[in-house]
Amino acid sequence: MMLAGGALARDYNRGITFSHDFPAQGSGMEKPSSTNEIDFIGQLPESERALLERHAVRKKYPRATIIHSPGDVGAVVNFVVSGRVKIYNLSACGKEIIYRFCTPNSFFGIAEIFGGDEREVFAEAVEDTEVLATDKHYFENLVLRNPALTLSVMRILGNRVRQAHKAISSFVFCDVRTRLAQLLIKLAQINGVENPDGTITLRNRFTHQEMANMIGAIRQSVSDNMNHFKRSGYIRVAEERITLIDPASIRKLIVE
Repeated sequence: MMLAGGALARDYNRGITFSHDFPAQGSGMEKPSSTNEIDFIGQLPESERALLERHAVRKKYPRATIIHSPGDVGAVVNFVVSGRVKIYNLSACGKEIIYRFCTPNSFFGIAEIFGGDEREVFAEAVEDTEVLATDKHYFENLVLRNPALTLSVMRILGNRVRQAHKAISSFVFCDVRTRLAQLLIKLAQINGVENPDGTITLRNRFTHQEMANMIGAIRQSVSDNMNHFKRSGYIRVAEERITLIDPASIRKLIVE
């Protein structure tokens, strides 16, 4: 893995046009955005937008670059322009535990705004990724000056707490097949594109190992259950992308 090091310097000389940098939402057949994809920029007055453009620094990270690690100073808030970032940690025995993936139009590194100076998780570019990085204190003042933005940040953090509670309950009470079904439905909601025939295709590729790390299982168990879902006609996999053919049957596995 490559390590991204060095202090982050502000660049006031490079113009950044947000209308080109931030992907449009609601196009095509995409499902509604998740709480993690609230349109922060659209909520800002024009004057604030211009200031943010001046303060933001464009950063590019090749695939497998560690953007930050536990113990790093949380001096920056990052907005994903393109690519994908994995937020995860390692257990005492070295097993990777994936908390979430950040895709375009989502922030990461905002928890330190509300307490704590050090990062507690890893952020890694899963593919070639571009972010706009903003100084933590500038972003903090931006949030304080704009009540709507404050509420958006609170919603994101509240959603992450709820997801963590659900994950803990799932680990305690559900078997691997149920947890995998829950994951597929969740990914369809936040990462899926609805096709004309009613099926839902995940925009991003997820390996069996990544899925196992998201639900606290071993890769072989995920592979076995994914094969079961394919044989049952619940899903299909083409070019490493998962399509939910029968979401209703997958949901039934969660409530049975």
